[in-house]
Amino acid sequence: MSAPGTLAGWMIVARPCRLTLGIVKDDAYRLWRPCLLLFILALAACSSSEHVPQQSKIAASASRTAAMVLDAWAAGAAPSHYVSATLQSTAETLAEAGQQMQADNSPQSSESRGVIAAIGQLSAAVRRAQAGVEAGNPRQVSQARQELGTAATDLAAFYGGYVAPKS
Repeated sequence: MSAPGTLAGWMIVARPCRLTLGIVKDDAYRLWRPCLLLFILALAACSSSEHVPQQSKIAASASRTAAMVLDAWAAGAAPSHYVSATLQSTAETLAEAGQQMQADNSPQSSESRGVIAAIGQLSAAVRRAQAGVEAGNPRQVSQARQELGTAATDLAAFYGGYVAPKS
């Protein structure tokens, strides 16, 4: 009886460059297995330390996008449907950034937890702003814009603490 994914001593593998299936003899696969394991471990070691800077930059960019479209909407320079769609996309980006950070299984520093909290605050503020734009409520949008600014400042402070040299 063959193991799952094998056919009588042969293993089926995907070739990512060609998007085709090929067949590799088990012996060749056994030679590459240690290299593959080392490669996966190296990726895992690098990825957790890069989540905070990468996701922080994504969140900061998304918050600036939201602030720009809200300012344009408040000035009457951008239509509500455009602003609402942009805010929805921005909120989704922020939610995804927060989920990426929370999915990291490494122990989190207080700065890292602060970044996660700030991203959550940014996402909530953008959702409130979107609701205000859709309702045509300038007061709600203004309040959400202020919350967005406060959360962006918090994000910058926590991220600064994360990247600052530790002594």
